Amino acid sequence: MSPKPFSFAAGAPPDGASKPASGGTEVRSPDPPPCTDLSDREVALYHHLCQMLREAGIEHMTAGLPIVVIVKTYDAWLDALQLCDDRGRYRTSQNGYSSLQPWAEDEKRLKMELGQWLPKACLTIPSLARVRKDVGGPSPQDDLFSELVGHATTSPRSNSPH
Repeated sequence: MSPKPFSFAAGAPPDGASKPASGGTEVRSPDPPPCTDLSDREVALYHHLCQMLREAGIEHMTAGLPIVVIVKTYDAWLDALQLCDDRGRYRTSQNGYSSLQPWAEDEKRLKMELGQWLPKACLTIPSLARVRKDVGGPSPQDDLFSELVGHATTSPRSNSPH
């Protein structure tokens, strides 16, 4: 049984910008996709990431699956990192050659994968800045013809041939 999606009305973004990136609309988080078998630790991380995206005003309803990939990769990276701390990163062979332990190679690979996946879910500072810049406030072209329409509707000639 998965919890209901969280939602809230976006407030001011934490970086001090005047408007939320979502334009003040409600930002909702998806439930984790079915059949993902997330552990309790992964579920907590999933909801934490969704909460951070909601607070930033970033739309992420379609990001349920990428967030699960990030959560599982991050969880595996934490495990590999712990093994590196507990058992060390390097081993030395009998002839004195030093090489990475298998879990250290996993830690390195998982960190690289996270570096590829985090921007896709807007979980890096540059990707967040890019989204905020692209979404920003309302476009100045939204009211491109408002003055013309206003002039036409307030025209004194009601029987105009145009």
